Amino acid sequence: MRKTIVAVVGLVSFALAGCSGSPADPVTVTVAEEAEPQEDAPAPDDTEPEQSGEPETASSADQEVEQTFEMPSVVGQNLQDAQDLLQTLDSYVMDQVDATGLERFAVNDSNWTVCAQDPAPGAVVPISTVVTLSAVKLDEACP
Repeated sequence: MRKTIVAVVGLVSFALAGCSGSPADPVTVTVAEEAEPQEDAPAPDDTEPEQSGEPETASSADQEVEQTFEMPSVVGQNLQDAQDLLQTLDSYVMDQVDATGLERFAVNDSNWTVCAQDPAPGAVVPISTVVTLSAVKLDEACP
């Protein structure tokens, strides 16, 4: 919805008050919102739709297919490198989990190693799929 904001400011009194050396009168600001006019719904058509004899096809929006990628194997890789690889495949929805169960958060991803992944390597998944990477710090062993 488009909103129009109207502001009325007493600029002349403000400018004059600055020149006279007397304290400025309070400036009044009025804000009004105008809603965009609602379009009237078209009147219902009393006529029957034309029957062409051919089945209806879905619109192009219904036929859009989400892009997919094949999940690579990232277990054993540096967490940052694994994330970079996934992003080259247009996969940007990722979750990082502390594989030790301590619920630590990887602040510097390059200091962590991937121990497990979901989805599994080779799975063909939509780019909107959440990829979960379980990792431990570089000096720790995977559980």
